[in-house]
Amino acid sequence: MFIYIDSAEDLRYLNNELLSKKYVGIDTEFRRTQKDNMKLGLLQINDSEEIYLIDTVLINEPKDNCSFLFSDSVIKILHSCKEDIEAVYSWAGRSMENIFDTQIADSFLNGEFSISYQGLVEKILGIKVDKGETRSNWLRRPLRDSQLNYAASDVEFLIELFKDQSKALIEENKDAWMDQEIKSLSSRIFNDSYDYQDNASGLTKAEERILLNKFNDIVIYLAEKNEINQTFLFSKKNQKYFLRLAINVGLDNALLEITQWRSDLFGEPLTKILKTI
Repeated sequence: MFIYIDSAEDLRYLNNELLSKKYVGIDTEFRRTQKDNMKLGLLQINDSEEIYLIDTVLINEPKDNCSFLFSDSVIKILHSCKEDIEAVYSWAGRSMENIFDTQIADSFLNGEFSISYQGLVEKILGIKVDKGETRSNWLRRPLRDSQLNYAASDVEFLIELFKDQSKALIEENKDAWMDQEIKSLSSRIFNDSYDYQDNASGLTKAEERILLNKFNDIVIYLAEKNEINQTFLFSKKNQKYFLRLAINVGLDNALLEITQWRSDLFGEPLTKILKTI
């Protein structure tokens, strides 16, 4: 069951209600034709009591009626939040704040890399979620009942996942790491200057391969020690980019381009292997 919001007046009333909540589950349905051409079609909200489907096509100018999305006091729970952040920005003109991402949390808790929402719900809660309307046109009106029910199901279990994961992150002293990761992700979405430099390292292929093998050994060790997904911690592609960046601009400068928690983990061991050059 869900409540459909299709007018600015109803959205204004809902916004006032949601501003009093500690957390809400959020998902979006959108259409993207190019990298910079995205239009939000539907915004789904779960406040633990009701599920709301906000018609962002009919309410195409939300103005100040969606301020809960930008409130520091309301945690926004999403799964794989990057495109959701972009979709909300395309509609409201602002980037969401105070975000919790259940996909990222799973990687911090030694789960799979880039697990789907459906896969995570089944793994943690043992519930199968419908995937039938994934490729729907979310801008065409009216939306079908099957689309609306699918959209509602995408936020139905986010709060349960959040409660389970946030407790585990706190117990493992990874909650601050999670906050850093989300802030870094949000910054990268709207800041093209943040990127690894894929320049040549100046080393021979054999020399670079030796260093990359040592780098990967460090990643494996730290992933096992901290029980974090290895690819999420430092993928092999990013290891190569980072190594080249460190050689070109210096390790201290390169460490500024990654999250502080990664910098704390990798600073000392990378210093040792780079001294062998």
